[in-house]
Amino acid sequence: MKKDNKTIGVTIRFFANALPDHVGGKNNQIPFWTCGNVHLEANKTKGVKPSDEMFNYFDDIPRAIKTVLSRSKLVAVEDVAYSMRAEKRHFNNKLNKK
Repeated sequence: MKKDNKTIGVTIRFFANALPDHVGGKNNQIPFWTCGNVHLEANKTKGVKPSDEMFNYFDDIPRAIKTVLSRSKLVAVEDVAYSMRAEKRHFNNKLNKK
């Protein structure tokens, strides 16, 4: 994906050091650890500096993402109109199935 100044980039990286190249009966399975790093990319237009946070297991990834966003004073804004339309579609689909 092309890097631009209209987005906030978050990258999740998993460690793969000290592991064999392939595992299992098939040679196409490549192992990696369940721990790694969440990286927030810099965005000069918004004044966002790069930030990193380690995680130790899969369920810890949301916490690491929230930490790097919070550390950079970023706040997510929900498209309320979209959410309302989605809820309406979901409700109508339930009624139509009955």
